[in-house]
Amino acid sequence: MAAALVSFILGQLATITFETAWQELKLVIGVEEEVRKLQSNFEAIQEVVEDAEVKQVVDKSVKRWIDKLKDVASDMEDVLDEWNTALSKLKTDEAESASIPKKKVRLSRLPFNLGGQVIRGYDIGDKIRRVNVELDEIAKEKDGYHFARSEMTQPRRLERTTAYVDVSEIKGRNDVRDEIVSKLTSDEGSIQTVSIIGMCGIGKTALAQLVVNHVKGQNSFDDVVWVCVSDFFDQVKIAREILEGLRCGSSQDLISLQGLLDNIAEKVRDRKVFIVFDDVWTEREADWEALRAALQHCKHGIRILVTTRKESVVKVIRSSHVFRLELLSDEICWEILKSKTFFGREESERRDLEDVGMRIAKKCKGLALAAKELGSLLRQKRRRVEWERVLNSGFWELEIAEEYIFRPLLLSYYDLPSTIRRCLLYCAIFPKDYVMGKDELIVHWKMQGFLNSVDDDSQMLLKGEEYFEYLADRSLFQDLGRDHYGNIFVGKMHDLVHDCLLFMTKDEIVTKEVDSKETWNLDLVSKRARHSSIKISQPNSFPVCINGVEKLRTLITIGESYDVTFEGLKKLFSEAKCLRLLDFQLPKIRKVSEQIQVPEEIGNLIHLRYLTFLSYQSLELPESVCDLRNLEYLNIANCSKLPKEMEKLINLKYLYTSDCNRLSHYPKGVGRLTSLQRLDRIIARVDCNHTTDFSVGDFENLDLLRGDLWLELEGNSINIEEVERAKLHNKIHLMELRVVFRSNNTGHEMKDNFIKALNPRPNFHIHFFGI
Repeated sequence: MAAALVSFILGQLATITFETAWQELKLVIGVEEEVRKLQSNFEAIQEVVEDAEVKQVVDKSVKRWIDKLKDVASDMEDVLDEWNTALSKLKTDEAESASIPKKKVRLSRLPFNLGGQVIRGYDIGDKIRRVNVELDEIAKEKDGYHFARSEMTQPRRLERTTAYVDVSEIKGRNDVRDEIVSKLTSDEGSIQTVSIIGMCGIGKTALAQLVVNHVKGQNSFDDVVWVCVSDFFDQVKIAREILEGLRCGSSQDLISLQGLLDNIAEKVRDRKVFIVFDDVWTEREADWEALRAALQHCKHGIRILVTTRKESVVKVIRSSHVFRLELLSDEICWEILKSKTFFGREESERRDLEDVGMRIAKKCKGLALAAKELGSLLRQKRRRVEWERVLNSGFWELEIAEEYIFRPLLLSYYDLPSTIRRCLLYCAIFPKDYVMGKDELIVHWKMQGFLNSVDDDSQMLLKGEEYFEYLADRSLFQDLGRDHYGNIFVGKMHDLVHDCLLFMTKDEIVTKEVDSKETWNLDLVSKRARHSSIKISQPNSFPVCINGVEKLRTLITIGESYDVTFEGLKKLFSEAKCLRLLDFQLPKIRKVSEQIQVPEEIGNLIHLRYLTFLSYQSLELPESVCDLRNLEYLNIANCSKLPKEMEKLINLKYLYTSDCNRLSHYPKGVGRLTSLQRLDRIIARVDCNHTTDFSVGDFENLDLLRGDLWLELEGNSINIEEVERAKLHNKIHLMELRVVFRSNNTGHEMKDNFIKALNPRPNFHIHFFGI
């Protein structure tokens, strides 16, 4: 995450340097020099941060250095966002712009009122100086760690694997073993490749070892060769291992790849050969081409078994058969765990521990690696209370987690590009077993600034889809839901992956579960919390008080229903001024009073990009919401009245109000939100251009709208000119209208007049309801 964050900050600094208004910022004494120093320090850190991120896993002091760097970089990101927001307000607020003298003025004297906060040039400059002091110290500290200066430092790979295994320890895989052996011993083709794919720890290598043991017992092949490809794909090294497996003596005297491949082609010519490539990572087809060509000289056919955690590898190696390994049952996990823990124990001791052990086995969530390592841990623990402590712990709290359980997952993590690592870590904010909608998650990533490698909004969303599928391809998401076109739309994380992410983010992402009726506070003071989620399992109250929210960027609530007080929200909005994403999910907010009032202090959240407020009771948004100039996503339910000055939300791209049945009209300012892309429902007058209410003609400039729209029409007649003014033909991304007339005098004549005036383009779908 640190690498992506540093890169983003440098990009922002580079961009702001070319802003015209930056010339004004230079007038703040000393800031120009501070910014140059800031850039220099970040550039120096950028050279080594990849190496530091890898080393933090085994060196706690490096982890502390990385944590400090992320804190400072996040603070700088907030300062830059504050500055950009001030500039945006200065440019778009005509009233304030008119009051600024045309001649050059010291920016330190220019006030910007951002949601009740007065921002002055010297405030921005002072914050930059404070960040620089901290960053300077961090930059000096880095020299003491002797980090490698390279584009990408690769983590240490896992221990080497071999074909030898005690097959009695491998449980629950005999059926799939027999299927694989059947495919390998068939007479299909000259080269037949079978792939085993699944997340780390699921037992791919163990299954491959089981297959090797079985075919050796059947004498099905003249030669069985095991190649551990876990290290970075080295064609020469792999060719040597194949020759050694073919019992060709030492191949060290052969230097060139050509010479090694010539020998392989000669040795396999008249033999029946089975080769296992264990733990394959490479996605480059070119890595396999020469080796495949050499193996094709075998007259009796080559059989290849590949284990991998990447879907893309399966395509590259042209697998003829693919086995996606399923999770083990709780019963099988218990068998593995029991075989490790109960050896040599008295029968009475076994009986005393068995019920706890069976519950611990359920924590393994079907992963053979987890069962094996937990079994090894429990073997050292004799007392029931020690077993119960393991039962009540998360994986990330266990002493074996970092060294044995998380290490394979960390390998998958560091194999990701730094930009995608940041997106994956963010997923730790959701509870275990949370079904993540792809579109929902991509919007979250976008609002957090994780997709800012491209400027165009549609390109950002495409980039987000690419990231999501990249993670799914590497088995980091599971239980994938696909539509009838085969596209992924939902997915979950395995509990072990979730625990690993919690381990890596620790105090940075704070999750809280409340499963009893209680009045409670949430204390984040001792944490470095930037993101937090609260899951409320029973009808309860939102925290009366959340302390330590000053740097919080994300707050998500998940639950059936809960009470929220005006005072609690007011305190939150007054203190959590760095919030970028605020999500009260689903219609869960429950309150006895007839109407929920959102405090005016919500206007303090100048960094806010994403706001979801869904309520059982009537909800009223204050006018101060219109001070949220950075707001891009607004989703509300049961709102009875929208703010009048909606046009000030110049960056709003998503407006969802389909559950706002209490709304009687929409303000005219919605028609000036030219960035709007998604609008699920709106009420529009169709008889005239009303002075304050939204009318059909106000669609005129909303050319970025896409998808479908529920349109409710007000009026007893059709004003042709007003409907024509909508210029529907310019909305090339809008695919469908679902129309209902709210008037009692509606007939087919009004419908026909409306369609005629609207003049939809060919193949545009309009559906009418209630006529």
